[in-house]
Amino acid sequence: MSLPERTASLRIGDAERDQAVALLSDHFVAGRLTQDEFEERSERATKARYDDELAPLFADLPDPAAQVAVRRQPRWEVQGRPPAFLFLLPFLMVGLVIASVSFAAPWVLWVFFWIALFGGPMHHRRHRYGHRR
Repeated sequence: MSLPERTASLRIGDAERDQAVALLSDHFVAGRLTQDEFEERSERATKARYDDELAPLFADLPDPAAQVAVRRQPRWEVQGRPPAFLFLLPFLMVGLVIASVSFAAPWVLWVFFWIALFGGPMHHRRHRYGHRR
């Protein structure tokens, strides 16, 4: 036994009514509905019993699925120059690496100290003038 085809409207539940009010709210926030229109349509949506009662509420509104998101350009792209902190970013990153290494492994600083002490200016001066005996 098969079910007969339905030609009449289908009953809707609270979930469908809530979804309709949420969609109307999205249109209100987007500026497509005035406060009075939103309140009137929301009231009709909450009182609706059948799906064909909801359709007229959205007849003059665009389909949310068909909306195309408009990407706003950041102000610095419009002005043509990046913000100043982007120029400082490489220096800040190097400083961060040095600070993290020095705090996590202070022996690295001692290695640099001894290399500078034995391989620095004193080492070059001895080779240039020779050793005294």
